[in-house]
Amino acid sequence: MFIASLALSAAVATAPTQYAYTGTAPVQVASCSVTPAAPTLSLPYAPASTAGAASTMISFVNQAPSAVASVTFDVSDGRTTSQIIDKGTFSSGVSIDHSFITPEFQNTAGDVTCSVKSVAFTDGSTWQAQ
Repeated sequence: MFIASLALSAAVATAPTQYAYTGTAPVQVASCSVTPAAPTLSLPYAPASTAGAASTMISFVNQAPSAVASVTFDVSDGRTTSQIIDKGTFSSGVSIDHSFITPEFQNTAGDVTCSVKSVAFTDGSTWQAQ
């Protein structure tokens, strides 16, 4: 009986919890843009390249006091919405600039919006957009 209740209390203590952040998302998007796909060069015997793929640049800052393990962004060009998941260890107050290959935005001339959909913290807690 004692061992079972001890195991249950340990499981409850280590379960991820909803991060108690009020207001806006704990990660703020500073900028979001798309670089359209460059023409693909086709050379004989050349390795495949990403020259024909668009890239999405997202700059963001973790505003929460805890380190972030991953951020899920919704990225939209008005016609298509895609999700980008950025994983790493993102400390509080540090500006992060990352670029992602995003073929679904090949014809977009940089007019996109990015919003934070969810955040996972290194301590196991999470935040979800409402």
